[in-house]
Amino acid sequence: MNMLDYPQRIAIELTPLCNLSCAMCPRHHITDTTGFITEELWFKLIDDISRNSPDTVVLPFWRGESLLHPQFLRLLEYALSKSIRIHVSTNGLLIDEKFADLLCRCEFVNISIHTVSGLKQAQSFSKLLKYKATKKPDVQISFVTGENTVRYLDDVILSRNLQGFDSVRLYKQHTINGDFGGIGTSLDVPRTYCAKLLDTLVIAYDGAISRCSHIWTPEQGPDLNQMSIQEAWESQVMEKIRKDYPDPYCAGCDQWMGRTLGESWRMEDGMVEQEKIWPSNEI
Repeated sequence: MNMLDYPQRIAIELTPLCNLSCAMCPRHHITDTTGFITEELWFKLIDDISRNSPDTVVLPFWRGESLLHPQFLRLLEYALSKSIRIHVSTNGLLIDEKFADLLCRCEFVNISIHTVSGLKQAQSFSKLLKYKATKKPDVQISFVTGENTVRYLDDVILSRNLQGFDSVRLYKQHTINGDFGGIGTSLDVPRTYCAKLLDTLVIAYDGAISRCSHIWTPEQGPDLNQMSIQEAWESQVMEKIRKDYPDPYCAGCDQWMGRTLGESWRMEDGMVEQEKIWPSNEI
């Protein structure tokens, strides 16, 4: 086990509130679905990262649609002013001109396609980037197996240039009936130690933490309102999770290889390159 001294990826939830109700989403099996991170906590966390690990990637999302936060623009503007590496994920429905201008300044933007309207907004955002003179983000659209919108996947990956997107992901559904992290598939390879426990921290909107983004129930104890990221990262709660791995929460999970399972397509030197993200020969 080679745990980093400070997490290289930190998911900071702006809100668990969402403007969609996707059938595969584990939000149907939890009770914590409302609330917003305070400006005070966000500024505290961003200052902590800027001071201690400016190369750490910040993912301002987790269980909800981050653009619903009433101060989304102000929060992201502050992080960008500190030269924080921002990777955003959104369902795309709220991307209007003011949001698009800010997202253009992030390092990476993923638009998760759950509706036709979301796909159209993603396509509009991709076209907008062509007219931006500043540095452009890497833009990915993603689909989830089993959803109706997957029928649009072929239209994108069979186009000449992925319809202008830098990459496309097809994610394996990683929650079955609220079973966090498990997709009901047995992997035919030896399990290795979960990379997420060694390099990633997830922070809920209220300052609680989770061991990873696939487990939507925060851990009891650590509170980022009262401690530093370093203290939470090295807390007894996280130490026990790492020591007992895989405990009952982690035992059924098949997302432990570091990247969420599925497939990806990416533009490389004018060609579409496909990759299967799966630790076996079949997906």
